[in-house]
Amino acid sequence: MTWEIGPELRALAALCKELNLVGVGSEIRDSLPGLAVRTSTPGVYVHVFIGTTGHQYEWNTSVKQHPINDAPGAAQQIRAFLHENGYL
Repeated sequence: MTWEIGPELRALAALCKELNLVGVGSEIRDSLPGLAVRTSTPGVYVHVFIGTTGHQYEWNTSVKQHPINDAPGAAQQIRAFLHENGYL
């Protein structure tokens, strides 16, 4: 049996790595089709998903978006969002 990782999972894993590089903890959960980004409040997460087109990371109820082909830029944008909204 061969396991193949789909493009959405690869994009989420790339973003998880980039978020960790900029000092923001995150994790991919089995129960959530997205990324749980840690905030400074224990148990409170910002969730990042892949948009329905498969081309965008989306968070803040899809108000915030960034292309999945730029995980480093998305990590910076998510970090800024967390800071601006008092989550860091």
